[in-house]
Amino acid sequence: MKSPEKAILAFHAGLFALSLPAAAILFLLLRFLGAGSGPAIASVPAVPLFFQVTAFLYRAGLVTGNLALRLSYWTLKILQSLHVVGKYVPESMVIAVNNRKVLSANSRGFVPSDTLILVPHCLQNHQCPVRLTFSPDACRRCGKCPVGGILDLRDKYGTGFAIVSGGTAARMVVEREKPRLIIAVACPVDLSLGIMDVQSITTVGVLNQWRNGPCFDTWVDVGEVEAALSLFLEDVTRED
Repeated sequence: MKSPEKAILAFHAGLFALSLPAAAILFLLLRFLGAGSGPAIASVPAVPLFFQVTAFLYRAGLVTGNLALRLSYWTLKILQSLHVVGKYVPESMVIAVNNRKVLSANSRGFVPSDTLILVPHCLQNHQCPVRLTFSPDACRRCGKCPVGGILDLRDKYGTGFAIVSGGTAARMVVEREKPRLIIAVACPVDLSLGIMDVQSITTVGVLNQWRNGPCFDTWVDVGEVEAALSLFLEDVTRED
């Protein structure tokens, strides 16, 4: 699912699917409490309406937390297990809706010193003799992988930068650096889970490219990373 519009539609669809059993439970509860069939039936549409209004408010950045995103995600995961939706639909939904939300809720106002570019170690070419996870500045910027280009962006804008080997390492870096803005590069699964995990920090997701399959010599469009920086940084002037 590469279209942001389709991903946003999936967000609403996930919440709508969840609202159906919730509406049924409300109907049965009202009947159990003695409400007439008319009032009980009349209350049913209020549940999906509430979920959809919440979805619109969330996308607009007017709802704090990410409960709506999580509920839609896990509903879509259930539908995925039943082969109702395709592979990576829930993950693509999280990334697209999150990115749309942060664009709606935040204008430029972040400074480079509070910004962290976070990338996975699978971007590094497997033939590279340097272990960049611990020493990213040892990168020779040979062009065989996109790490050198991202380091150029770090130097140009003055942001933080880290290469991580997984979710636990990413959380440790975030806890240590305490950024206000994260530009995160990862695969659909890691990126969506990471976005939901750091709900209190503005996070922009950029999908990596699987030119050689997942988790092996992956790639990312450095221009996409720079575009994300330009959208959010207060001062996007180049280095002196």
